[in-house]
Amino acid sequence: MKYLYTFIITIILLNFTLIANTKGKKIVTTIKPIHSILLNIVDSDVELLLNNNSSPHDFKLKPSDMKKITDSDVLIYIDESIESFIERPLNALDEDIKTIKILGNADLSLLPIREGGVWEEEAHGDHHEHNHGSFDAHIWLGSKNVIKLTKFFVKELSKISPDKKNIYKANAKEFIKKVSNKNKELAKELANINNEPYIVFHDAYQYFEADYDLNSVGSISLNPEISPTPKRIQEINAKIEKDSVVCLFREPQFPSRIVQTVIQETNAKEGELDPLGFDLKPGKNLYFELVTNLSKNLRECLSNGS
Repeated sequence: MKYLYTFIITIILLNFTLIANTKGKKIVTTIKPIHSILLNIVDSDVELLLNNNSSPHDFKLKPSDMKKITDSDVLIYIDESIESFIERPLNALDEDIKTIKILGNADLSLLPIREGGVWEEEAHGDHHEHNHGSFDAHIWLGSKNVIKLTKFFVKELSKISPDKKNIYKANAKEFIKKVSNKNKELAKELANINNEPYIVFHDAYQYFEADYDLNSVGSISLNPEISPTPKRIQEINAKIEKDSVVCLFREPQFPSRIVQTVIQETNAKEGELDPLGFDLKPGKNLYFELVTNLSKNLRECLSNGS
């Protein structure tokens, strides 16, 4: 009887160990596009920090957000240059929480931030603490980078949960196929308007522009948190007239009045581009909805300029 009891206890303990080893790791990430990509790879839920209409440039962590991070097993973020709010929790994390930083580690094709001339220069003389870094961090808007990022996530997450590796690889293969097909679809849609000049609210789209050879000729502001100066507005007005700019694109999380002020004495139209999916429901399909909307809004505003 004693041996039977010991055997039963051993089996129970082994089962608990097996359950503990196969239980999915709790993953938390910062913004909707990265969250969407991850959901297409993993077979579990992923916590999202910016699940509202906040911008990562000025997002402030609440106690509930800090709890999401401290309760997680894995924290995935892009870089402090775009997610400045992440610096404080990074300094306070327990050692057993794995952090995965994308920029500098995912072997992406990065483009330098455009400054000077028609691209608003960083205002080093003000007292704003936001640092944009050297490279454009909006890496999810380039299809080649999304594919590289997907492979990077599979590699890193497989180290953490090796029992899930085959699941991650199979899911990633299917997702990459969908990304490639969407890329081909958008290339056809945008081919007829890729010569039309336009100006964006802030320079967030150059990976998307590079994919489809689009003709963005400037930005209103490098830093979306700082309103353009009267001098800058005059420069943009001159650029609109000189290059026959068709559209200025606002972003949904920033005041429309800024773009309206710039275009009020010009022939340029007002459009909207959303680089983050502010009005989209978080989920696996958000990435595809995001790039589909970018194409749709570009075409709607630029197509009559031909």
